[in-house]
Amino acid sequence: MTQSLDDLLRADPADPGCDAGIPILDEYVEIELAGGDPAERFPGTAVHLRTCPGCRADHDGLLEAARLFAGSAPPSLDELG
Repeated sequence: MTQSLDDLLRADPADPGCDAGIPILDEYVEIELAGGDPAERFPGTAVHLRTCPGCRADHDGLLEAARLFAGSAPPSLDELG
């Protein structure tokens, strides 16, 4: 999907910006993985993810990693080295 410059620069009053979405991105993804609609709980972040390519890439990467490692135990401190 290619966005025009106008789309990227258009201000949406419902968009809280990057700083508001980053701290809750993990919870947003957890809701998605559970089959829920994270836009119900975080409508501003949903708006932001539609317009910010950087945050969308962060979201997509986190979602992909969560799906890839679902059910895996985190490494122990000894394994991390």
